[in-house]
Amino acid sequence: MFSQKTASLYSFGRTTAVFLMLAIIFCAPTLAQVAGGTLMGTVSDTAGAGIPQAKLVIKNVATGVERTATTNADGFYTTVNLLPGAYQISITATGFNSETRHGVTMSVGSQITVDITLRVGTISNKVEVTAQVPDVH
Repeated sequence: MFSQKTASLYSFGRTTAVFLMLAIIFCAPTLAQVAGGTLMGTVSDTAGAGIPQAKLVIKNVATGVERTATTNADGFYTTVNLLPGAYQISITATGFNSETRHGVTMSVGSQITVDITLRVGTISNKVEVTAQVPDVH
């Protein structure tokens, strides 16, 4: 029924399909190489509620290079691929006192969680009056 050519193609197709299935099954997952680590955490108030839109400045102490991050609606932040070294984290949010964390040490491939609690800040009013002095004739 099958010609020699058809049987040969059928055999080739079956062999290729088996090879591909084995390659997929036995393929070891490979991870991308990273040059740094990941810093993540939650910024919350003293009641434990996440603070959205808090701004973090993550500064490499040795190089002075700064990276910024902003918390999401739940107060969560993440910064990836930070180079190895010591970092200082400064956090600000509207209506809260600022906070600074020192001594966060990052290494290659590390995942460090730094959760931060901010206290409600004091309200300060600034009134600036500008008046024009009348001309004297």
